[in-house]
Amino acid sequence: MKDAISQIVYWYRLYYADGFFLIMAIFSYLYLFVHEKNSRKCFLYPVALLAFCVVNPALYWLVFRQIIYWRLFWVIPDAIIIAYAVTKMVQNSQRRTDKIIVLVIFAVFVLVKGTNVYKNGGFSVIQNLEKVSKPVEEVCAAMLEIEESPRCILPAPLLSEARQYSGEIQSLYGRNVDGYIIPASGVQMEIYHAMERQEPDFDFILRRACELDYEFVVTYERNVIEESLLDMYNYREAGNISGYRIYYSGDHSI
Repeated sequence: MKDAISQIVYWYRLYYADGFFLIMAIFSYLYLFVHEKNSRKCFLYPVALLAFCVVNPALYWLVFRQIIYWRLFWVIPDAIIIAYAVTKMVQNSQRRTDKIIVLVIFAVFVLVKGTNVYKNGGFSVIQNLEKVSKPVEEVCAAMLEIEESPRCILPAPLLSEARQYSGEIQSLYGRNVDGYIIPASGVQMEIYHAMERQEPDFDFILRRACELDYEFVVTYERNVIEESLLDMYNYREAGNISGYRIYYSGDHSI
């Protein structure tokens, strides 16, 4: 239970950063609780119940630790509550000047304390319609030029976005290899671990790719498959794109 609490605290601090917006949310909850009594049953009590469930160590240990926990904080509607509270404060102010002052103060708070998500390196502006990174776009486009529904074995950085780029991309395994609720199969985990080693076992990977009928094997650019193995399993290098090598075989006869 102590480990569960420490994990909750870790994600709590990471999600709320310096805590400024959490303070704004708490202030908003208190304001509505005191001045808008009708809001208690409508959403304040339900929100309190949701928050209790999210930070409950027992639920974390039994359920939440198996999923992407920080996303659960999204169910707590802090932003909506803040906006609603500010709206009520403006409505309840008697003088026009007071209304403007309240609105300006909160607007300044948001502008000063808000963070541009593109400044810290965690996010980047995406130009393509599929909203995926350039390496994913180029690797997937290259495979789709060769096969209409490419069956592929991909390295970890491409897994999440490849399925977003096109539903025709048939990856052997997805994010379940990271330990999500639906576990990956034993074969998938074996191939995934073989792919992500510092020195991948390409003999094993290509042999299993042939057995499972996956014509594409994509590796990191630094990992070059020996020509002897490519000849043995009838693969060839079909591209070297955006830091990845694409190996292809249209015929898996060994």
